[in-house]
Amino acid sequence: MDLPPSSYHDSLEELWDKEEEPEKVETVRKVVPSVHHQYLDVFSKVKAEKRPPHHACDHHTELEGSLPPAGVIYSLSNQESDTLRA
Repeated sequence: MDLPPSSYHDSLEELWDKEEEPEKVETVRKVVPSVHHQYLDVFSKVKAEKRPPHHACDHHTELEGSLPPAGVIYSLSNQESDTLRA
């Protein structure tokens, strides 16, 4: 299997635009190894920007109150604590 240089992988998303022009699809086909052609839709910017459809089993997290509790998640020095309280 012949893999293209890694610089190609960094620019794959640039090859797809909103319209997904056929020329760009063919360019991506040339860059992506043939073993992975069945997964070409993974590189589609249009599909990537869509949200998945809702299902009956979607997870929903209920938060107590409207905002999560605000608090420091790490230790502060005395000076930092005083500045924060001021």
